[in-house]
Amino acid sequence: MSEPKSFNIDELRCNAFTRAGKHFDLARHEVFMSETDGFAYPHRHNYYMLLLATSGNGSQLIDFKAYDVKPGRLFLMSPGMIHAWERDEGLKGYVLFFTADFFTQRYNMNKLYEFPFYSSSYEHPFVDLDERNHEACCTLLEQMLAVYHENKTGMMSMLRSYVNVILCRAQQVYEDRFQANPSETPQLRDIIQRFEQLIDLHYSETRLVKDYAKLLHLTPNYLNAVAKEKTGQSAGHLIRHRVMLEAKRMLAHENRTVGEISDALNFKDAAYFCRFFKKYEATTPERFRKQLFSRAGHR
Repeated sequence: MSEPKSFNIDELRCNAFTRAGKHFDLARHEVFMSETDGFAYPHRHNYYMLLLATSGNGSQLIDFKAYDVKPGRLFLMSPGMIHAWERDEGLKGYVLFFTADFFTQRYNMNKLYEFPFYSSSYEHPFVDLDERNHEACCTLLEQMLAVYHENKTGMMSMLRSYVNVILCRAQQVYEDRFQANPSETPQLRDIIQRFEQLIDLHYSETRLVKDYAKLLHLTPNYLNAVAKEKTGQSAGHLIRHRVMLEAKRMLAHENRTVGEISDALNFKDAAYFCRFFKKYEATTPERFRKQLFSRAGHR
């Protein structure tokens, strides 16, 4: 099995983006799948992706976990994720791609981080919509298709607004399902948001809570307390989780050695990296890689 390709949006559809600046695309799922083999094998996203099924069913791997695809389930994937289809049985719906550059032409980048499903501590890359929200999102996506195909003045501005509305609806569903702590303050949300951003920037440089606390002008104990209140996990766990996720993503590249991955993640040597990996994954890096390739090879 060759290493997973890292796709930019314009690589996914051979005739896409002639007018959209290669930062946005939208299609019916069944049309998109007929035009590209981009999801036929594991690949790394360089973009945000939304998938909403209206009928049929399927399954897909997202960061090494299998998820059922079914009507009403809205998937929200982030750049960097490893993605592959396992099964597609008459699946119909919508698939939408956009880059951070597309979104930040109108909205602040921090707004994307505010959506809970784009948090690195959120375990599931989807929300299950009730009938009312499913119908509303389908209506919005149909309107977006019409705007996109008409290609008139103001098209991209309108599409950004539609994307934001869909993300806000998904956020409402998330918050209805996972009731927020009424005592939670905006300051706590801001701390954990900035902490997760810093982890994304520095996970390969340091795994020490005290280093992140210093960057946030907080004490390590207070940062740990905030992390536990907001996510149910310690600050150290969130850092290690991000390191492990990137390690597994790197192991999906068949031609990268364990030693190279160890160096890239700033471990003192490959032996220490292997011990770290086995402690949190209960298997060695090489065994994890073999299991991943064996599964992909038998789809």
